[in-house]
Amino acid sequence: MWHWIAEGKLIFLCLFVITAAIILGFVTWSSEASIRSAGYGLQFIGMLFAIRGLLGIRAHFGQPLLRELLFNWFKRFPKWKRNVVISVGTAHIGLSGMRARAEVWSPDNPDLSIEERVERIIRNLERIRIEQGTHATLIDDLKDSHEKHKKKITEQTKEMEENIRTELESLHTSDLITSLVGLVWLTAGITMSTMSQELYKWIY
Repeated sequence: MWHWIAEGKLIFLCLFVITAAIILGFVTWSSEASIRSAGYGLQFIGMLFAIRGLLGIRAHFGQPLLRELLFNWFKRFPKWKRNVVISVGTAHIGLSGMRARAEVWSPDNPDLSIEERVERIIRNLERIRIEQGTHATLIDDLKDSHEKHKKKITEQTKEMEENIRTELESLHTSDLITSLVGLVWLTAGITMSTMSQELYKWIY
C-alpha cells in the first residue's frame, strides 16, 4: 500500500495542497480576502513548482543550469583593455605508408629443359595453392568478424532503444509531472483569486 501511494505522491500532494487552500479560504476564515489570499498562495507555490520542473527538464537533457549561464554571462563583461594574442598553429602532415607485397613467380622460358619448366610450373602451382589457402582463411575470418559486428550492432541498438525508453519514462514521471502539478496549483490559485467575490457569494 505504501509503495503504491509513493508512486503517486505528487498527485496526492497536489490534491492535499488544493484541499488545504480550500479549507483555509472557505472554512477557516470564510471571507473574500481569505479566498483571495489562499488563491495567491496556490499561485505562488504553483509557480515555484512549475519553474522547478522546467529547470529539472533542462538538467535532465544535460543543458547547463540557468545560474551557470548567468555567471558565464557576467564573466564575459567587456573590459577596457584586452590583450589580443594571435597563436600560430602548427601544421602536422601525416604520411600514410602503403604495405606492398612482393609476388614471387617463376616465368616460363622455352629455352630451358622440360624438367626445369615442369619444376617451375609445380612451384607456381604450389604458390597458387598457398595463396588460395590464405585467401580462404581471410574470408572465413572476415565472415566471423562480420557476424560478430552484426551481433554487436544489434545488441547496441536494443540497448540504445532501452536507454531511450528509460529516459523518456524518467522524464515523464519526474520533472514533467512536477511542472504539471505546479500548473494545476497555478490554475486553481488564479481561479480563487480572480473569482473570490463570485465564489463567496455562491457558497454563502
